[in-house]
Amino acid sequence: MFKLFKKKKPAAPPPDDPPPALGWEAIEKAFGAVYPDQRPAWWEHRGVHAMYDLKTPPENPLEAVAIYDGGTFWHYVSFGLSDLFGQRPDAEWSGYGYELTFRLAKDGPAALARPLWPVDALVSLARAQYAGSDFGVGHTIQTGPIDGRPETTRTAFLTVDDPAFDEPVLETPHGKLSFFLLVGIEGSDRAEALETGVPEKVAELRARDPELVTRLP
Repeated sequence: MFKLFKKKKPAAPPPDDPPPALGWEAIEKAFGAVYPDQRPAWWEHRGVHAMYDLKTPPENPLEAVAIYDGGTFWHYVSFGLSDLFGQRPDAEWSGYGYELTFRLAKDGPAALARPLWPVDALVSLARAQYAGSDFGVGHTIQTGPIDGRPETTRTAFLTVDDPAFDEPVLETPHGKLSFFLLVGIEGSDRAEALETGVPEKVAELRARDPELVTRLP
């Protein structure tokens, strides 16, 4: 289902004169400041782009996913939950107001190559957003094994502001935009967060790892 490209191939919409991708460029610029002089790897689907898909949710809710090299982890960034090519009239926020990110430790097989299962996770959550789910900072998301393997103990995500940015809100030509980092956690961590409070659980996780990188046992 997924293919990885060394270089991004522009997601050209059908018209002869496609709209400028100012939203896309704003995201690339933001992460270009985090990872200067780096060209990320790209995943892009081969089907109908969300902006032309009349289905709800669209078959392909994300236009692309960029994968940056964070040194000790891979940093995945979605493109498609915000307005990439144009802005809705009188909209304060770009699209849904956020893009999803994920940090995976370079442990085991992930040390040799960029796994694509995080792309699957981002696409699934994007499809859920288009279908009516609403995600935000402080949310917990029950998913089952996050990498699809039955033996994986990480079965949920916590959503936090991506620590790559000092300011949680980015101003773009199409409106405001935030980046929500998905942190893989065990079911017991999710239960504790729901019982004692998500901020307390996030503080605990941040004390262990300020970068909030997901590590699979």
